[in-house]
Amino acid sequence: MIRSKLKLFYKKNKQKSRLIIFIHGAACDHTLWVYQSRYFFNKNFSTITLDLPGHGTNTSKPLNSIKAFSNLIKQLIKNVSYNEIYLIGHSMGSLICLDTALAKLKPIKRIFLIGVSYPMNVNKNLLLKSKCDQNLAIKDMISWSLSDKIKLNGSNLIGLNLPNFINVIMSNSKTGLLYKDLYACNNFIMKEDEIKKIKTPITIISGDSDIMTPKKIAKNLHDRLSVSNFEVINDAGHFQPLENPIELNKIILKYVK
Repeated sequence: MIRSKLKLFYKKNKQKSRLIIFIHGAACDHTLWVYQSRYFFNKNFSTITLDLPGHGTNTSKPLNSIKAFSNLIKQLIKNVSYNEIYLIGHSMGSLICLDTALAKLKPIKRIFLIGVSYPMNVNKNLLLKSKCDQNLAIKDMISWSLSDKIKLNGSNLIGLNLPNFINVIMSNSKTGLLYKDLYACNNFIMKEDEIKKIKTPITIISGDSDIMTPKKIAKNLHDRLSVSNFEVINDAGHFQPLENPIELNKIILKYVK
């Protein structure tokens, strides 16, 4: 039994050889990873999707910093009995992964940063709006996050209205949660020498139409890391796990084989 302030959704594969931990972004929850957790479980990985404190079904008190979140992830990694672990984070979750990398935990074999930028400077108007009118801020974020192709044609997943799906996830957040998360992203700082000292292999995956975390800034982080690969998904914005899960899963699988 794993005890944690994280709300864990653990799918234990019979192979029990390799584990993937998925970490969601601001005002989201474990359902962001529905197409990844099932896919990689069927590829003989055990998977953990989770709700961070204050998110989704997790009733624990929300946290105020990326460091506080990453401390929980480090504790989780130390408590599970796997020798081969992969961390996958989206947006705020990618910053949590990046900070976790500083701990140099041996079981972590590779980290995937999806929809990442560093620094993750949040638009001042969005930050203020998230504090004053969370629902309106969510609508703006969804509008900015999806590629034009998705807005025009809908998701490539049959029967899924992606804007509505994301809106349901984020709108279930308690008032003030989005602001706390965006504030944590905006104030996360790493020293340049800390970035250079990260030796865990990292794969950065960027959407070519991502406005929230533009690929140019993601590429800049890639250039500053010692061991990094950079991948771009065409016709995808900020929510690659839902916009184009097939392509995203292919990229991840390429690096965990």
